[in-house]
Amino acid sequence: MSPPLQAPPAQGVPAPLVATSELRIPVVRSFALTLRALATFVAFDAGFRVLGFGRTFAAVRRRRPVGAPLPPAEGLRRARGTFQAVQNATMLYYRRRQDCLPKALGTWHLLRRQGIAAELCFGVAKFPFRAHSWVEVQGEILDDDPARVSRYTVLHRFGS
Repeated sequence: MSPPLQAPPAQGVPAPLVATSELRIPVVRSFALTLRALATFVAFDAGFRVLGFGRTFAAVRRRRPVGAPLPPAEGLRRARGTFQAVQNATMLYYRRRQDCLPKALGTWHLLRRQGIAAELCFGVAKFPFRAHSWVEVQGEILDDDPARVSRYTVLHRFGS
């Protein structure tokens, strides 16, 4: 393997270039996660139409988490990367549809399949009545704005 390439300093500040092989693993992993998220959305939509939400959700919950639990810092780092892949897939698949349920359920499912402990949260707001779902990892709201989520009362949390 060749060492990273170095560009000439610009205005006295060195600007190292990274060899392509060093970027390949994160890019490939991100692309693969985005494809998995797209496939998950297709499967969920089919399941919701054919089986309904209850049976589809029960099937997702029956799938066991995979792998040994990750150290907290690594788990949170991977969780953020997984959420970014889900965001990318959401833009490709749902485009303008603002639906929190498949996004939260897909994020929770993909995190569990990687051995990352996560909670799928369901909440409601009374006036006006609204329902919402989101995912938390180590107490951090992963896929939503904390100020927005604070307006909802949590009805239930499903852990990994």
